[in-house]
Amino acid sequence: MIEPRWRTVLTVTPYLVLGVLVAFTLLLQWGQWALVVPTLLLCAAVGLLILVLRDLPWRRRDHPAVIAIFMTALIALNLVLVLRDSWFGFLTVATFSFAYSIVPWPWRLPAVGATAVAAGIAQSSGVSAGTIGLVEAAAIIALNVVVMCGLAWGLRLAQQQQERVATEGERARLAREIHDTLAQGFAGIVTQLQAAEEAPDEPARRRHTENALALARDGLAEARRSVRALRPAALDAVRLPDAIRTVTETWSARTGIPSTLTCEGDARGLSMEAEVALLRTAQEALANVEQHAAARGVVLTLRTDADGTRLEVRDDGCGFDPGGLVAAETGEAGGYGLVAMRERLASVSGALIVESHPGRGTAVLAQVPA
Repeated sequence: MIEPRWRTVLTVTPYLVLGVLVAFTLLLQWGQWALVVPTLLLCAAVGLLILVLRDLPWRRRDHPAVIAIFMTALIALNLVLVLRDSWFGFLTVATFSFAYSIVPWPWRLPAVGATAVAAGIAQSSGVSAGTIGLVEAAAIIALNVVVMCGLAWGLRLAQQQQERVATEGERARLAREIHDTLAQGFAGIVTQLQAAEEAPDEPARRRHTENALALARDGLAEARRSVRALRPAALDAVRLPDAIRTVTETWSARTGIPSTLTCEGDARGLSMEAEVALLRTAQEALANVEQHAAARGVVLTLRTDADGTRLEVRDDGCGFDPGGLVAAETGEAGGYGLVAMRERLASVSGALIVESHPGRGTAVLAQVPA
């Protein structure tokens, strides 16, 4: 896919180069109509070819056969013009731009190579006649072919590397998204069902079962929403403070663990990506409190100032030894949540700090820059 700005450059550049070369030809060969007229006709043919097969909107413009016909004709016309007047070697700038941008791999190499031959012929037009001159001309042409085809190969490798990085990044993002939605929901359902099994009476059992059903419904809705947009449903209609408040209140109502949220500053300037990262961090931190902390209460603080936005989730639970954090982050024994939080925050240039002591609770601090 060609970016819009480069599409504009590809549209304008051939006509600009062609116009300059036509003006230069007229300036140097004015009055020599036997030379000028055929050259002008060839230039008109180049302009018409580009207009009809590349710039005019029509359905089969990007069909491989049309691209092959276009490039073959353009390279042939460029070569004829170069054989007539060497300054038309500058037209290969436009021809190269088409070869690099619209010809699919691996056919790009022969298109670039043929264009490089035309450029090399133009560059070697001033060499002396004879055997030495032929050798010099062949060397110039070969150098053009090697350099331009090497550039095409290098660009192809760079494109493949970029695609691999994008694919790996997308996989990591989807893994975080699945963990932040489905995995959290399933963990909550399991917790509620286990509590229902251990409930002392029928009302308590029914309450935990209803909570599990509610989590299942929310998880299904979140999964459907994730497929559509991969954007948290809590942020669909409100901004970050209200979204965190809704998540916190829903979590407290389900778990029975009291929680408070304090908001300071104006978080409306955050990007959607930063809002998603902070909301997911709040959800994951609350899920960890429910599953591991045995806490009596949770305090959340969302603070925005000139340096950025910080979210702190602090509980009064059992805490843990931070020395075991590295082992937990390998992804074993459910430790992927910390990895997910760090990666998601890192994607928006943020950071995660976890402070905890056995018996003294845990504080999770997420921060994103302004």
